Amino acid sequence: MFPIANAAANPYSPVMVVLDSSGSMKARDAGGTGTRMDAAKRAVATMVDGLPAEAQVGLTIYGAGTGSAGSEKAAGCRDVQVVQPVGAVNKPALKAAVARAQARGYTPIGQSLRIAAAQLPKEGQRSIVLVSDGEDTCAPPQPCEVAKELHRQGVDLHVHTIGFKVGAAARAQLACIAQTTGGTYHDAEDAGTLTGVLGRVTERALRHYEPVGKPVTGTNDPTTAPTVAPGQYIDTLNSQEERFYAVDLKEGETLYFAATVVFPRGNVREVEALDIRITGPGAADCNKRERELHTRAKTDGGSLSTVLRWDELANGQGNRTCDEPGRYVLRITRDNKGTDRVPVELLVRVEPPVIGGQGEPAAAAKVEFANEPAGAGQPVRGGGSFNEATTLPGPGRYGETVYYGEQLFYRVKLDWGQGLAYRVTYAGVPDGEIVNVATALYNPVRDEIGSSTTAYTGETKTLPTNGKPIATTRVMYLNREGNSTDVRKMAVDGWYYIMVKLGADASAGGVPVKIDVAVAGTKVSGPEYGASGTTTSPTPTAEPTESETPAGSPTSSPDNGSGTATGPIDGRASEDSSSVLPWVIGGAAVLLAVAGVAIALILRGRRPQGPGAPGAGWSN
Repeated sequence: MFPIANAAANPYSPVMVVLDSSGSMKARDAGGTGTRMDAAKRAVATMVDGLPAEAQVGLTIYGAGTGSAGSEKAAGCRDVQVVQPVGAVNKPALKAAVARAQARGYTPIGQSLRIAAAQLPKEGQRSIVLVSDGEDTCAPPQPCEVAKELHRQGVDLHVHTIGFKVGAAARAQLACIAQTTGGTYHDAEDAGTLTGVLGRVTERALRHYEPVGKPVTGTNDPTTAPTVAPGQYIDTLNSQEERFYAVDLKEGETLYFAATVVFPRGNVREVEALDIRITGPGAADCNKRERELHTRAKTDGGSLSTVLRWDELANGQGNRTCDEPGRYVLRITRDNKGTDRVPVELLVRVEPPVIGGQGEPAAAAKVEFANEPAGAGQPVRGGGSFNEATTLPGPGRYGETVYYGEQLFYRVKLDWGQGLAYRVTYAGVPDGEIVNVATALYNPVRDEIGSSTTAYTGETKTLPTNGKPIATTRVMYLNREGNSTDVRKMAVDGWYYIMVKLGADASAGGVPVKIDVAVAGTKVSGPEYGASGTTTSPTPTAEPTESETPAGSPTSSPDNGSGTATGPIDGRASEDSSSVLPWVIGGAAVLLAVAGVAIALILRGRRPQGPGAPGAGWSN
């Protein structure tokens, strides 16, 4: 086990908020008090109050420096002011700056996007949140053409737009900006809606899927592959590019090697594939391959995980050429004909040998709902990735609003002897365009156990669509010998992940969802692990309470002084220290959060000598 920490790194993406202060913002806010500008000021102030201390947020205002007379147009179309640069959030300064703004001039949206983008870093996940009550009055440049310029700067730059009481033409323009850059568009019909939407959109912009891990560079030659100890790493992967990594395994150990690729919306192609293969000592082909597909990578973005488990050293059966201790090499390939690079998280887990009892017999029956949850449910806010998954403390109903284009993660703790069942209900939101909705359940090593997807057009929809929940057996070590794939994946205790996704379109707002969760079974004895390599008995660590750690925030566990990090199997500190297992961990378990596609890979692993010519032992 190892902690997913983000030491010395900011977990939030930089965001520039762009606020309309044009003359039309002097109009009265029907149903509210004051003008549209008054409503916008209150919305920004509320958003600022809710920003996390680590946020990097700036503010740009257009239209506040000139009037709207024809003689002032030339100056008015240059009137874009960066009143607060992007940096460590300064809440008093941000609120004071927006309080001084007066609604006066023109609406240079295209120019404001260029200036806002120039204030953001040149690489990594970054966003602009634009609030406007009308369309551009200064074109050229046309806002959608500027959006195309920004998109060419990198698919990790997103523009989210909010139309405040806009007409059809302005809505189309703002939606085009969002869609072109992989952002989202939202309508706000009144002051109250604007306040809620601005806070939520800014939060989402801050919390894109941020790849986490220690930088490593895989090679295109298996004989020079960097050796990776157990931990989490980050690399980048081009289309149809081979990347090799090596893992040293000892007698009785089981390897779990997971790769998670992150696809921003606007990715080159819809269908993506991620492939992992393994060779053993002496470049022997182990005849093992795992491959997963993502069929809406361009439209919806999101992530794709492929997991390879190698347990021949533990059971001594199967391919005799790959059941010996030594150096094993993993090859990752991404099947896409494009030229873009995407970040890839690499999760390396090594399970020690079992030297005593293996725990209870394998489970067969799946968990069912004993009691049907009722009511609106406990409010939760899902995290944007496996690393930021929000804890669901136990069985019950949870309530969430998922916005178009979002993929959210939650986690449920399962000890040996426990299992879960869950379902997701999307509430009816009329007039929605046809989008994909999806949910999936993953085990602690990111192996998908079950999933469900369907089209959503605004009617109430429950996943799975067959009326039965996605359910597991109880977690038992001996499940790995089960006769079905979903049973074999229930052989590891720790955090199990629920993913909920709503496809992207230009619709406003979000869709309320209910997540019903059942957890069944009592904790039983697990396997008796022995020492492996430099493994030591871990010192249990306790996770901060909910009052200490915001929902969805990464937490970390300390090193115990022996070079062995402690924590649960999925890398998050455990609320129940008695369940901590002695998984083998290297000394490189302190991880850095690394954002973005174009990432400087600053660390190279050691390069052990390996037999055979480049590419030996690999076949397609």
